[in-house]
Amino acid sequence: MKKLVLVGSTGVIGSKVVELMKADYEIVTVNRTSGDYQLDMSDANAVEEMFKKIGSFDALISTSGYGKWGSIDEHSIQDYHDGLNSKLMGQVNLVVIGRKYANEGASFAVSTGILAQYPVEGGISLGMINAGLEAFVRGASLEMKNMTINSVSPSFAKETMELMGMDSSTGVPAIEFAKLYKNAVEEGKSGDIYYAS
Repeated sequence: MKKLVLVGSTGVIGSKVVELMKADYEIVTVNRTSGDYQLDMSDANAVEEMFKKIGSFDALISTSGYGKWGSIDEHSIQDYHDGLNSKLMGQVNLVVIGRKYANEGASFAVSTGILAQYPVEGGISLGMINAGLEAFVRGASLEMKNMTINSVSPSFAKETMELMGMDSSTGVPAIEFAKLYKNAVEEGKSGDIYYAS
């Protein structure tokens, strides 16, 4: 059975990825405070130590990463750094370090988001992070000759909108995003951004 490292297995989307893929993969769960391994993915040394313990694997999916929601006036410079260190560099760490331990032909799927293409008020930091990560995915795909890397770009999950007390009528069920992650690691493409239709 193939081994899948899933970073962010307890979130709204991550838990659906587990549900969808547990029949076909041995899933190693990684979260900040729970799962098989606890990790601050912004800490490159901690990422390296985790992969040493996990050993070889066939796929990695990250549905994790923090970025601040708020207006330009509500952001300190540190807020930008916190998001860049978490969602952008955290996922870059998972790929750059993880590929040293991954099996030949391994697949990586990281999380960006729709704010890279469609900015909204309050999404300035997340939009910047997502766009930067998409550029990394496209560039890395040219150099990761024996592996694939893609990004899934979720919009708001219906369940997340409900949790936030928002009108969820435009939300996409989280299972639909989970299917995109599955496709991203199984279809054999590289450098693609997967969007929910």
